[in-house]
Amino acid sequence: MLVRKKMKKDLITITKDERMTTARKIMKEKNIRHLPVVDGKKLIGLVTNMDIRKAEASPATSLEIRELHYLLDKLTAGEIMTRNVITISPDISVEEATTLLHDNKIGCLPVVEDGNLVGMITENDVMEILIEVMGMKEKGSRLEVVVEDKPGALADVTRIIKEHNVNIISVVTDVADEMGKRVVVFKLKTFYFEPIKKALEAGGFPVQYARIEK
Repeated sequence: MLVRKKMKKDLITITKDERMTTARKIMKEKNIRHLPVVDGKKLIGLVTNMDIRKAEASPATSLEIRELHYLLDKLTAGEIMTRNVITISPDISVEEATTLLHDNKIGCLPVVEDGNLVGMITENDVMEILIEVMGMKEKGSRLEVVVEDKPGALADVTRIIKEHNVNIISVVTDVADEMGKRVVVFKLKTFYFEPIKKALEAGGFPVQYARIEK
């Protein structure tokens, strides 16, 4: 799954000469935490909630409130923005983008192609993709099946499910507590999972968890 297919494309942007107060107002009204700063279509920085909080805390506290507001109103997006922004290509995988977000402890990744800003993917986008991929909003049954970590094991399990004429909504795997095993998590398009559970266990595939999800 490529970032190109999942990124937000209709972005709200700002220029470096816009006031910080304008950036803050936009972010509040649009309920966003990251505001790209552009020169034409080129990304030159990023204003975040953290950038604004740091800027608001920087003037001397001995200033009168009127002076403080005057100074803050003079600050521009270009003066407070984060300049060294980590960006990605639209043709990398969502998994790679998620790893970059996690490893760098950042909330968004602007997507750049041919030097131009073309989209953005955020932590919230990644969560939405996970919900979609795992079929969390679809009704059905969830089964967690323990299999040998060897070629063909997943095919053997899906063959048993196929024999019951049930569609698989999603499937993911995880390491099991037992060495040499994996846990395969199925979301099935059925509320009547008991016959499948019995068939799997009869075939040597223990089901450690099974429940209906409505």
